Amino acid sequence: MTYQVYRGEEYMDFNELEAWCRQAAAHCPRWVSLTTIGTSRYGRPILLLTLGDQQKNPNDVPTFWIDGGTHAAEWTGVMAVIYAVSSWIERLLVNDPELEAWFSRNSVVALPCLSPDGYQAMHDGAPFVRSSLRPTVEGTVRSGLDPRDVDGDGFVRWMRWRDPAGPFVADEACPSFLRPRRIGDDPELAYFACDEGVFLHWDGIRTLASPLKYGLDLNRNFPGHWAPFSMFGMDGGAYPLSEEESRATVDAFAARRHIGCVLSNHTYTGAILTQPYRQDTPLSDGDIRLMELLAHEAVDGTTYRVIRTYPDFVYDPKKAIVGVWADTAVVVFGVCAYTLECWDPFGYAGLTIEKPAEFFHRPDPDIVRKMLVRFAEDPNTVMPWTPFDHPQLGPVELGGIDYLRTVRNPPVALLATECARAMKVADTLRRSLPSVVPHLVCQPLGNQVTQVTFILENQGFLPTSGLARGESVQACPSVSVWLQTTPTMTLHQGTSEVSLPHLDGWGLARVDGAAHPLYPELQSRGHKAVAQWIVSGSGTIQCQWQAGRGGTGVVSATINEQWIEDKVESL
Repeated sequence: MTYQVYRGEEYMDFNELEAWCRQAAAHCPRWVSLTTIGTSRYGRPILLLTLGDQQKNPNDVPTFWIDGGTHAAEWTGVMAVIYAVSSWIERLLVNDPELEAWFSRNSVVALPCLSPDGYQAMHDGAPFVRSSLRPTVEGTVRSGLDPRDVDGDGFVRWMRWRDPAGPFVADEACPSFLRPRRIGDDPELAYFACDEGVFLHWDGIRTLASPLKYGLDLNRNFPGHWAPFSMFGMDGGAYPLSEEESRATVDAFAARRHIGCVLSNHTYTGAILTQPYRQDTPLSDGDIRLMELLAHEAVDGTTYRVIRTYPDFVYDPKKAIVGVWADTAVVVFGVCAYTLECWDPFGYAGLTIEKPAEFFHRPDPDIVRKMLVRFAEDPNTVMPWTPFDHPQLGPVELGGIDYLRTVRNPPVALLATECARAMKVADTLRRSLPSVVPHLVCQPLGNQVTQVTFILENQGFLPTSGLARGESVQACPSVSVWLQTTPTMTLHQGTSEVSLPHLDGWGLARVDGAAHPLYPELQSRGHKAVAQWIVSGSGTIQCQWQAGRGGTGVVSATINEQWIEDKVESL
């Protein structure tokens, strides 16, 4: 099978995804490489694509990180990564001058699927898996409903049966919807409802829930503000980075010291989530405003909105969200990082939800009903309630909506549009990286003496520290230059190694007021740093530099006697 451009035609399973990544690297070796940064619990590779000039070292330049698949059911996030990578490759293969120039100075690292085991399991028809296939915590006895495909159709849908004690009744106008029961409803029309499945260790009497078979939420296992976590039957692991997938992700990230911006794709809401994550945030107001400003730039021209995680995307205002990957990139590494919640099923149904996390926690039945009515317009998304002889319960009905391809992810027909929308966000964020330009100026002073001036200039949106947080926790590389001369030259003034301050990006000017349209000012630190030396003699000088998240480089110049004499005469 040969490489094919991905345009959002279908949802790939992990086997197809792996094959596509390998074909992409083989088809475009000039710009793409593929590495395995770890293996999952069940031996699947955790794949990392690097887009950049492979004739150089892509890890030495400013880098944009994009990932997906932290949560196994959020297929759109995975496909959005593949769509973005495919779009960039397609342009590179036709020698797009703008993109070739950008990728010769920058790189993108793409981790399409953090949870390959869970992702493949969901494609194989497994019941809901949050992230990986980590078994239940040792000592947990699973007794109660075990969701599974009982009728052999390859799907785990809903199951309902009549019971006068049931909390649901069928909706008169929307057959796929079970509305909450009211006092005045006829008990004979009441139902119990749950996922399709069987009961473990059943006593033949009680119909109870069971602890999840795979209850780990990988996006609560990262070190940023990690704490023991339990919600919706899920947990955040025994300790930070207790899982193979989260540890491999952080190790790969930490090894690439010039990553300046991060986008982690998820579903669903149709929003980009930004800082702060908690009321007692460790971030400066400047960092929060810079990230929010960039988020608004990134979603411009899309239907996505910008949401501050705290207070507008928390399940419980009294409990801060812990252990999140995007928050870890910010508070541990000091890098600008976002969660993009792709796909807005509410908007698709003509609805607006002000605080989506509250809806996830306590969904409004009227909103659910309107969503199901909208999705039911496509008969392929709904299975009518069908009688089934359950091995334990006897007569039940199976049916309901195809949740994975309606609410959690868009129907296949809408996938390409959603991937293109997410791609616009990624494409804007990659262009926000610090862009450091070196200048080397040699000025003859007479008597074989030369003044050497080295200048670093940041022409990018983001500062070379990524965020101010990067400096405060010393998580980013420093800014420095090392002067080397040939033995025929002597250094008279200055030290060979010079530490320089971090360089502001022009985005900071919009945050700190320097770019005020009525009262323009200059920044207190600015976007340039300078080092100077006095040398004598002739030969070659070389300046080896690093500029925080802005990458590294080398510039050199040759000084000879004739050059010095000619320059002095021209003064």
